[in-house]
Amino acid sequence: MSVYSLYTDRDLMEKLANGDQQAFSEIYSRNWEYMYKSAYSILKDPNASKDIVQDIFIWLWEHRSSVKIQTLKSYLKTAVKFKVVNYIRSGNIRQSFFEQMVEFSSDFSTRSHEELLELKQLKEIIQQAVGDLPSKCQEIFRLSREGYLSNREIADKLSISIKTVENQMTTAIRRVREAIEPHATSGFIIFFICHYLSF
Repeated sequence: MSVYSLYTDRDLMEKLANGDQQAFSEIYSRNWEYMYKSAYSILKDPNASKDIVQDIFIWLWEHRSSVKIQTLKSYLKTAVKFKVVNYIRSGNIRQSFFEQMVEFSSDFSTRSHEELLELKQLKEIIQQAVGDLPSKCQEIFRLSREGYLSNREIADKLSISIKTVENQMTTAIRRVREAIEPHATSGFIIFFICHYLSF
């Protein structure tokens, strides 16, 4: 058994900051499996899930001397979540994912108690975030997401340019996304976010 297996995460991070490759290998061996499973549970794509884990560890090694991490496992879990969200948003995802997620999210009676609570919480956060938007930005966002109007229809309705609508929507989506993403943990909720906060 390697002596590195006896080190705490904090010890390993200190050694990593000094370029210790064995410390990096120990961090990888401790964490790669649950990181992969976390990504795979959402994407159902082994190659994409492996790439996400690899990208995170490459970034960690490249920024080893400057990154400040308080709790390693929490940091890596969050990194996987955001990588998965970005991967979904990028459009580089199999159609089967969306078919699975539509089936997964269509029947709320089958959702777990935790998922339903999380969704309720997120809806409340969205309402608060939208309510905090400037009045014109809020109006445009509601016409889009609640009124199901296109950017052109919103522009015509409010007698403003499409560019103005696009700029206001970009601002609204960014602020709402910033409000809710830290609270999203399950694949169901991540799908909800990507669907709701997309043009």
